[in-house]
Amino acid sequence: MERLLYLLPPKPQTVALRYGVSALLMACSLGVFAAMEAQSGFIGLYILLPAIFLAGLMFDRGSAFFATLLAVAGVLWVLRLQLSSALALPLLFFTFIGIAFAAFAELLRKEMEKVVASERSKTLLLQEVAHRTKNNLAMLSAMVRLQSRTLGQEASDELEKTSQRIQTMAEVYDHLMLRDETKIVDLKEYIGNIARRLMALSGDKPVAVRCELDEAYAHSEVAVPIAIIINELVTNSIKYGFPDDRPGQILITLHTNDELVISVSDNGVGMPGHEQARKGFGSKAVALLVQQLNGKLVYEDAQPGCRVLLRMQKPKL
Repeated sequence: MERLLYLLPPKPQTVALRYGVSALLMACSLGVFAAMEAQSGFIGLYILLPAIFLAGLMFDRGSAFFATLLAVAGVLWVLRLQLSSALALPLLFFTFIGIAFAAFAELLRKEMEKVVASERSKTLLLQEVAHRTKNNLAMLSAMVRLQSRTLGQEASDELEKTSQRIQTMAEVYDHLMLRDETKIVDLKEYIGNIARRLMALSGDKPVAVRCELDEAYAHSEVAVPIAIIINELVTNSIKYGFPDDRPGQILITLHTNDELVISVSDNGVGMPGHEQARKGFGSKAVALLVQQLNGKLVYEDAQPGCRVLLRMQKPKL
């Protein structure tokens, strides 16, 4: 509906534009009418109705009324003013039909404009709600991070991780799109944004995080668990895969075919380092999220390093 409206001339329009284009449309239709009448003698008045409807849809009913008058005058001119009783009734009936088409076309455009305005208003409302929700989550994340500084090292580390998880949830609102009443997230942009943040949070560790991501979309209810899983896996790789400031690289990939496959791999110390990570709260949360997504999580020895694969059904939009 919105695309069709974009094809029509925007309002307001000048009088010259409205009546000039209406006259041009009717002139083209009268040309076809005259050609048919000369070729076969067939008086096809219905050929003129699309021009009347289009004038009303593009501009207003006044333009369509003008096109109707031009149509009647053009028919009389083409037929050399041979107005007989046999033609008078069809022309009168055609005039009434033209007026009805004009009114209907203008009404249709107004309804289209109302629908488009409603859709835009709904999108703006979604954006406003998303913005406020993100700000609230970001504030909560900051409060948790601030609280972590007043506690011991172990409690501080755990609260810092909680703050990161909240921030990951907040960032989804930067990538929300409204499509057919559904909140859709661009996974490529969302995961890429998370990777850049995790790179910044790695501190002085000489660990690079890079991405190879296919274009993919998912409902927000699916995108958030995926993002939290990636956040946990990358955080574990940075912490346990590269001890003693060991340099390295973490690669995040996303591929879609018959299923969605996400991989987080590193070239660190390998499986032994990740065994310790799998005993923590984060790994338990990941297992629950994977179960929620009806997916499967597999740990592989990458030689060197470790690779974690998440396989799940391709999200339906």
